Amino acid sequence: MAIRRPAPSRPAPAPRVVITSSQSALRVPRKRLTELVAFVAGAEGVRIAQVDLAVVASAEIAALNRRYLDHRGATDVISFDLSDPDDRGVVVQLVVCGDWAVQRGPLHGYRPQHELMLYVIHGLLHLTGHDDTTVRGRAAMHARQEQLLADFLARRR
Repeated sequence: MAIRRPAPSRPAPAPRVVITSSQSALRVPRKRLTELVAFVAGAEGVRIAQVDLAVVASAEIAALNRRYLDHRGATDVISFDLSDPDDRGVVVQLVVCGDWAVQRGPLHGYRPQHELMLYVIHGLLHLTGHDDTTVRGRAAMHARQEQLLADFLARRR
């Protein structure tokens, strides 16, 4: 289900972001991730009340991937829209893999923290209606997440 977009005349309030980490592969940049969630929500024009962000190890995300998506193995991010359609606020749960960020970040030319940020952006984009199941959709989503990360990092300099 895609997140509802706010009326254009009213800016969306910043989402409440709750971050937990059960992995030891990298230090989780909590403040930056909180700012990133608000930035992406604003850039995508979506109203999000709360984001529960869990940074986990490969084994934990692999178990979740199997349980909820019936996919084998670890993955970068799993997104859940936990909101009630009758409520005004959207509640999102993102589970991202710290191990993957450490392993794959350098392969993509990113520091692990920036790779982790890409996973958060990717998860939020899934919940705003982006789809990466086709070649065209994957390319568009990849370009959008790269642009959002570049814009976020540039504004923080």
